[in-house]
Parts: sequence; structure tokens; C-alpha cells
Amino acid sequence: MSEGTAPAAGATGQDVRGRVVMQVRWSDVDLFGHVNNAAFLRYLDDARFTLFPRMGVDEAGAMTASLLVVVKHEIDYVAPIRFRLAPVVVEVWVPRLGRSSVDFAYEVLDGDGPGAGVALRARSRMVQLDRATHTPRAFTAEERASFAAYPGSEPVLRGW
Repeated sequence: MSEGTAPAAGATGQDVRGRVVMQVRWSDVDLFGHVNNAAFLRYLDDARFTLFPRMGVDEAGAMTASLLVVVKHEIDYVAPIRFRLAPVVVEVWVPRLGRSSVDFAYEVLDGDGPGAGVALRARSRMVQLDRATHTPRAFTAEERASFAAYPGSEPVLRGW
């Protein structure tokens, strides 16, 4: 997995997306020959932590006074990805930033070049909790600025 690259303009011209390039691992592939749904969740987590490394830990890796926990995932699997040597790209942006919660939007692209197709679209909601009380804690100005660096529109997900 490569480090997150500089934010890139998204399809609307208003989105600012972080991009993380990842290799498909043999262990990601299931008996059907494609990347398993659980592996896709790891891709989303890995990309989020690459772009926002201080979500619950400080620069030295020590736990902080707050926790950022997932409370909801929504995922649309658009196309399969099979094992191969070419990397995939996970794009991440922030369509909503609340007082103590934040939504992350994602697209997993089937390649790192122009015209790469979308294999997955997703959204995650996370809530920041105080580590001692496990109650919601408002984001600091520094935390808000980190998330605000990647603004964008809501992902287009299929309804039920």
C-alpha cells in the first residue's frame, strides 16, 4: 500500500479526494476467484487510516483520549476485482462533518490509470467518543481541519 497522495479533484470538480494505491493480496481473494467483501472493508479501513493517521492514536502510536468508532457502513459492490499484480486505488473524501461524527465516502477503482472503472462505492459514519466515558466528544479545531481538507459530495449509492 502506498501512502496517500495529494488530494485530487473528483468527478464533480468540487470533491477533493485522497487516493491510496493498494495491491490485491492473494489472501483477499475467495473461492469464487474475486476479492471477498470482508477484504474490501479492510481496503476502506486501510485507506482511511493512511489519510487520517491520528484517528485514536498520536504520532508515536500511543492511544489518545478519544476513539473514532464506526457506527455504520453502506456498500455497493459494482464490479468484481480478481487477483492480479496491477494495484487498485481507494479514493476517500468527507461528504459530512458533524459535531462529533464524520462520514467518509469511498470509491475503489479497478486500476490506477485514466478510465479505471469503479468496483465499489461506500460510505461509513464514525462517531468520536471520549475514551474514559465512551460518550460522544466534539471534534477539536485541528481534527475538523484534517477532515475538512477532503470535502466532497455524498456518494451515489443504490437504494434498497
